[in-house]
Amino acid sequence: MKAAIPTNDGIMMASSFEKASGFLMMDIELGQIVKEELALNKTAYDAHSPETYLNPLNDCTAVFVKTIPDSLMALLIKKGISLIYSNDQIINNIMFNYIEHEVRKAADYCCCP
Repeated sequence: MKAAIPTNDGIMMASSFEKASGFLMMDIELGQIVKEELALNKTAYDAHSPETYLNPLNDCTAVFVKTIPDSLMALLIKKGISLIYSNDQIINNIMFNYIEHEVRKAADYCCCP
């Protein structure tokens, strides 16, 4: 899974999705973050052409957000990108909670007869 979190510093999730200076991009495999990269936005958000602002997210499968404008939400959903909402601002906490939840969900799955 490739996920992104809007951020201004790589430590805290930006409180405003459309005003974030970049995205912390993460590759998550088997419950671990295997790669992290801070991708700075090359263009500022423009309500008249929001697709350009979302270009760094094209190969993501999920984006973590606190809030997001409806227009951007619709574009992400159209691209097949899932939105995962979090009230936590600290990126390490967000990722720990998400991975712990996914591991528990997988552990609750039983395929035994």
